[in-house]
Amino acid sequence: MTAQTINTISEFLLQAGTEYRVYDMGRGIEAVDAQLFMNLENNLLPVPCPRAGYAWFGLVFWNKSLSHEQYIWFVKLPIDERSLIVQAARNQFLETVVEALGRELENTNAKGAQLPENPYVFTPSQQQLADFNALIRKELLLSARLGLSKAIAYIKSPSIQTWEDLALQDIADLAVNIDRKDIEHAIHKNLTSLPVQVLTALCSSFENIEIDTVLSDKLISLFEGARYAEIQHMALRGLKRSKNSQQVTQFLHELIERGHPDTECLVIIAGRHYRLLAQESLLRSYLLKVIEHDSSYELFKGIYSDLVQVPDTRFALLTLMRQNDLPTPLSEAIASLYASVTNLKSAS
Repeated sequence: MTAQTINTISEFLLQAGTEYRVYDMGRGIEAVDAQLFMNLENNLLPVPCPRAGYAWFGLVFWNKSLSHEQYIWFVKLPIDERSLIVQAARNQFLETVVEALGRELENTNAKGAQLPENPYVFTPSQQQLADFNALIRKELLLSARLGLSKAIAYIKSPSIQTWEDLALQDIADLAVNIDRKDIEHAIHKNLTSLPVQVLTALCSSFENIEIDTVLSDKLISLFEGARYAEIQHMALRGLKRSKNSQQVTQFLHELIERGHPDTECLVIIAGRHYRLLAQESLLRSYLLKVIEHDSSYELFKGIYSDLVQVPDTRFALLTLMRQNDLPTPLSEAIASLYASVTNLKSAS
């Protein structure tokens, strides 16, 4: 196996005889099928969930004939202005990996899976790492951790159990197993009575799994009655993959058009509920709310830079920017954005 015979990460893993799973980690954690990942690598499609100028992936792979171990790589690859992966960077990553590992990945176990130091790897946050581990354990049908039993006992009787004994991983494992009827029932029953520390961790995990209508209702109620802004933020994140998209869409419409979301809520909407902003009318209302929060337009510029990279929102955003009948605050914000871009080009 040489760098000359390998063109993509997918080819590297396949030629090494591994089975693998890919997850997009740009805006939550979502599984990416092998063919889609190949298309992304070959620039046939833009990266669906870019963030901060990068595509973020978690890769899990294993070779059953050599080892029972699974190995994980966290890889970030820069994207261009069309949200396509920069091929030169991907190739550089591959060269580094092939030169450092080469045949080791084929002939050894754990040692061969360790990535060498390079600019294209990243370390997830503790929360994201816990959620990722929980998801792959569930998908690969691995045995449950002992901490799951402890988390189940807690969620069934939070008033008599001690939450301080729970690890972040325990809560993530609990969330990913919500399809178990006993866990689902206990979460529905006790969600609103949980201490804020457990609630925020649980809601963070919910953003990576599908939740039902009952739980969606509870998260919306939690948001509306929250005493702390942090709970609102976590409830909003937890609604990301609700099965009842109509219910969540209506809630977010009300929040954006008639509510009073704080700055963090607006950032979470762009980061987690961005698909809704492909609707031109809602996008306009959303951007006006953003401008209300920051008259310097810096927040607007940051949101624009984020959403213009996302394929689901790019067209709606660019179309809106070209309209002549925009409200004055929005047209002034756009003028400020254009001026900033012009100044940057002049400075360079």
